[in-house]
Amino acid sequence: MKKGFLGITLIIVAALILFGTYVYLYKIKGNDQEIIPDGKDITKEEYIYKEDLLVLGYNVNEINTIESKISDSDVKKYLLSEKYNNLIELLKSPYFKIEHIDRYESYYSKNKDYSFEDIVIYVEIGLDIEFYTNITEITNYDDYDAVVNKYYKLPDNFEAKDLVSIDSKYKKSSYNYRLRKVAAEALYKMIDAALEDNIKLWVVSAYRTESTQKSLFNNSKNSDGLEHALLYSAKPGHSEHQLGLAVDLNMASSKAHFENTKEYAWLKANSYKYGFIERYPKGKEFITGYGFEPWHYRYLGIDLATDVYTDGGTYEEYLVKHSK
Repeated sequence: MKKGFLGITLIIVAALILFGTYVYLYKIKGNDQEIIPDGKDITKEEYIYKEDLLVLGYNVNEINTIESKISDSDVKKYLLSEKYNNLIELLKSPYFKIEHIDRYESYYSKNKDYSFEDIVIYVEIGLDIEFYTNITEITNYDDYDAVVNKYYKLPDNFEAKDLVSIDSKYKKSSYNYRLRKVAAEALYKMIDAALEDNIKLWVVSAYRTESTQKSLFNNSKNSDGLEHALLYSAKPGHSEHQLGLAVDLNMASSKAHFENTKEYAWLKANSYKYGFIERYPKGKEFITGYGFEPWHYRYLGIDLATDVYTDGGTYEEYLVKHSK
């Protein structure tokens, strides 16, 4: 009898200890059975998605990282169908957007030499999508920071406002080059400042209409081939010149070797001070979609041009890093 009683007593004590431990670790509320591990309140739905993440193959530390970076609703919307092998590394980028996770993973699979930071930036620019596809028509074409490239185009038959003719002092041709007034005034200041340093600059191209750009693109295609045209000429509606905010200086030719001149060295070091940036720099062709054009400068205003110059990358990269 005593041995039987002792056995029952030990069973009861053990049960009480286990129950006490359970109560300490978990708290069950009513019919919803909300589970609270380690004293932290979480909903039943949240517990379920964490369990799903474990099943997919994420470990506890990875799940904690996911929880700290991504909202519950986005976890359930984007992350419960498959395990993303590079998710944790991609999450380290401040420019990461969960809705593009499939694009990041796909782009990385084809470009494993890129850092995960670059993968995120390049996908946000749109480089995982072929140029001149998935095109967006812009509506802020009157703004000095408007983006026109191989993904963003101007409305059909767009014509820039408040254009002024470039003073003959700043060109060698009799052609009626035009720019928007604010860009023209900044250009004059830049060319005058360069002259004080014995640097002579002059305009060889400025505002272009859509029809002019169409002719230039077709002429380039017919004379040098489509590949060359796509690299050195924009399709109509996709040229910054049509904004009235871009100017080509001195020798605007891919064969002129302007990059080896003191004029280019001066522009590279000083153009931002007057509101202009070198728009298509060397080594960034895969981002801008255009060949190196040391003669092409885009007006953004002094503050923004200075920020882009200081950032050290292309305008596209800057916009991803500083998106509102």
